[in-house]
Amino acid sequence: MLKNNSIIRYAGITVMAFVIIAVYALFAFNLKVFSPVAKAIGDYSFEDFYYQILSTSDDVDTNRVVTIVDMTELISRRDLANTISEISALKPKVLGVDIVFEGLKEDTIGDQMLQEIVRQSNAIFAYKIIDRTGEEVHSFFMPNDSIAEAYVNMPRQLYGGLKRNLSIGRMNNGKLYPSFIKKVADRYAGEEVMPLSDKEIRINFTPTHFEVLKYSDVMMHPELIEDRVVLLGAMREETDMHYTPLGKIAGTELLAYGINTMLKHDDVKVVSGWPMWLISFIVVMLITFVRVQYLEFAKRRKIFVRAILSLGLAVGLVVFSVVAVLMWIAFILFCQYNISFNLGYAIAASAVIPSAINLYDTIVNYKSEQ
Repeated sequence: MLKNNSIIRYAGITVMAFVIIAVYALFAFNLKVFSPVAKAIGDYSFEDFYYQILSTSDDVDTNRVVTIVDMTELISRRDLANTISEISALKPKVLGVDIVFEGLKEDTIGDQMLQEIVRQSNAIFAYKIIDRTGEEVHSFFMPNDSIAEAYVNMPRQLYGGLKRNLSIGRMNNGKLYPSFIKKVADRYAGEEVMPLSDKEIRINFTPTHFEVLKYSDVMMHPELIEDRVVLLGAMREETDMHYTPLGKIAGTELLAYGINTMLKHDDVKVVSGWPMWLISFIVVMLITFVRVQYLEFAKRRKIFVRAILSLGLAVGLVVFSVVAVLMWIAFILFCQYNISFNLGYAIAASAVIPSAINLYDTIVNYKSEQ
């Protein structure tokens, strides 16, 4: 039998731990009775945990670039036209209108007013791309070469799962279109912030306070409009609310986080694939090493001390301490460099290390007896 401190033994136990977790996952992801568990596991990211820690801080930065104008209570297109006119008069660097004005209304004067203001505003207007058909839903005054627009579609699973990504661009009917956040960010920066591509960015949800003005208060706060990105949209419209790592927020605020992420070039870099599996393997192997060495240390103590140190609670505290240190290191890397390590599988595997040790030793003993 291999020695307790053999690197091969530690590696073997680590493999067994992942095998056990893989078996559990096989059941969880394939049996309907476990589907809620599988959905919760599949949708979880350690970023959510990090953001929750950050959100408990009283020191939340106020964004100096993006201002949101809430138009939830605006119904009349005349009032919407007046609001767009007032915002434009205060000279924002870019105005993004997160509203799709579908179809004409009975108020023809309101439609005409809106259309005239739109031509004068130099704003960027939203439109939607229907996922399944690729059909584009524009405002009634489109298309018009003098009016800028960009799509505001969220990633797939529009009404399911947490929103963590927003796209830079999207292929539709053989053509690549820029997203709303890209077009707004580019215009504000006066240059292309990120190359146009059919890709998504991982939004940085570090808790940020965006100034929100009621539509009727726009003219009273010119300092929050001039030379800023101004987003006009609904902040209290239930149909445009999305679940994020920060909880339920309005689609307009989600766009604000996306624009802020692009302008600051601080999108989250998620470590995935074989590098993440390698890191997870090393983490579980390290925890296995600490656990085995701790029990070896306990065995060399006197009977009473050995009994205390060998208690499951004591061993659990040692393992928990190692996991806590590793999670803290991962948290620091996330805060300082926007690098996200999902240690979920590693921590799950570390929970079954006792079973993995028994399984590994049983297999080794069986082979040695053959």
